[in-house]
Amino acid sequence: MPNSGVKLPSTRGCNARPGPFARLRFVPAVAGLLVLIGCACYQTPLAASRPSLGANVDLASLQAADRAALLERLGEAGVTSVRMELDWNRVEPRSEEFAWEAFDEAVDAACERGFEIVFVLGPCAVWAVNPAWQVPPKEAPRSVPKSIEVWRRYVRSAVTHFRGRVALWQVREQPTAQNFRGARREYAALLRAAAEEARAADPAARIIVPEAGHLDIAAMDRFIAKGGCDYVDVLGLYLPEDPCDVPLPWAVFANEVIGRCEPEKRRPFWVLDGATEESAPRQWHLYYLMAWAFGAERCYLPPDAIDTSWASGLADLEYRGFTAPAAGALALAFERREGTPVAVAWSASEAQIPAPEPGQRPVRLGPAPTVIEGIEFQSPISEGAPSRADVLAARGGPELKDASRVYVDYSVSDLPEVGLYNRKLRARRGGQALEESRGGRTCLRTQLNYRRGEEEKDNPWLYFDVDDSWMYFDRGGSKLAITVECEAALVGPKKLGFNILYDSTRGYRFTPWQWVEAGQGWRRYRFEIDDASFTNRDGYDFRINAKGSKQDLYVASVTVEKLATEPAETAAE
Repeated sequence: MPNSGVKLPSTRGCNARPGPFARLRFVPAVAGLLVLIGCACYQTPLAASRPSLGANVDLASLQAADRAALLERLGEAGVTSVRMELDWNRVEPRSEEFAWEAFDEAVDAACERGFEIVFVLGPCAVWAVNPAWQVPPKEAPRSVPKSIEVWRRYVRSAVTHFRGRVALWQVREQPTAQNFRGARREYAALLRAAAEEARAADPAARIIVPEAGHLDIAAMDRFIAKGGCDYVDVLGLYLPEDPCDVPLPWAVFANEVIGRCEPEKRRPFWVLDGATEESAPRQWHLYYLMAWAFGAERCYLPPDAIDTSWASGLADLEYRGFTAPAAGALALAFERREGTPVAVAWSASEAQIPAPEPGQRPVRLGPAPTVIEGIEFQSPISEGAPSRADVLAARGGPELKDASRVYVDYSVSDLPEVGLYNRKLRARRGGQALEESRGGRTCLRTQLNYRRGEEEKDNPWLYFDVDDSWMYFDRGGSKLAITVECEAALVGPKKLGFNILYDSTRGYRFTPWQWVEAGQGWRRYRFEIDDASFTNRDGYDFRINAKGSKQDLYVASVTVEKLATEPAETAAE
């Protein structure tokens, strides 16, 4: 059975380093910092200590001298563990022929210096893919094995070989569509099999399950609801490229998703990877601070992002909580051990708070966070994390939670987007829509292009984002109607059509295909859905898809409305 406590005990055979960030101090944050949120009705206690700092690095590919130098530098920066892939293709290049030497050297070198190891199982061995599937060789590692038995043997062999040295095992890298050529049920089968084999080979083994990227809250929620925490010990998250995309989903995950677990089944979460290798060093500091505030138990970053210039600045800092120092503003409050207050504060629009010292000017806040030392907030500091309402207030914009509908209509020049947004999404691949005048209306137009070699010019999609204050992670609690007003088809019947791809409680789903009636004028088409999640997991909530049509689609307006639902007792009759 998995460990039921929040903190995992040390089960490794090599000496652990002292507690996380034993020598570290605080550094300034950078632009883009937003604070976390939580469920207004449930608050998960945050971790009492800072997240342990880990590094993502392939030690097995380094020469001994380079490996030693890197480990020495990481140790000085406060890193306590290393996460790396145990590539199935490298350790079992041919069926039942194992080659452990490179990984043995890497593990031994790390253990000698007190580092804990996290191994990522996978990707798939090329020889283990069924040749009848005709998977291209470059795609084979992202595939699933031809049988669950060969996967079980790989896991069992690996855990047995490293027993006593490695106890933490992640099942495949982030299983996104780009990394994993399989269905959700196939990943679930690999996960369960890995957990069974690992624990049979080493009762001290701990299993880490990674989310599928862009924080698919609904998938994690479903995984937990179906008893996933019965056979995993840690939930893993990945960083988005933009720090501004962290707070809302992470807080909902930490407070509302994990918060649903029974106390004995509640699992810690770790930040595993993500963002981009090109991110500025200061941005990694930001990610770490947000991980700390959200209550992450560990935070794994690229080795180049970790150095003593920032890591050594965290030792004497403690997180106190959050406060609203001005209308529409939020701040994360820290304090140095000697008592000096430190804050990271920001606001959706310009705001100001009293100056840190008498005679100084007030501190002006904006969307970019401002690091302030020595200020005593007049507003009370609340422990833990801000609520969903707190973070949405700091984002600014309209308050739409009580509105019955949101819409776009570009013929309304003074207010074309009310709680539903397309303009900010027009740089997305396949979604570069045009605004054109058509029949006296200002419309959104797709740009279909089926010429061979010009695929990048094909723009068959219209992306939409619903305002988070109107709906975010609804768990299918609201029945919605999406009404699309478009121009009639000009090229005849069954030549122009579309459907809607939307973020549901079960992943992305398509509505049925809708042919647009031929003729003149405008047509309205209504799609009712009862399983919307709308968590911006890929930066949008739904998109209109006209791919396959013989002419461009002209959309004059789109409306999303909440439909009245029957009382529970009526629905049950």
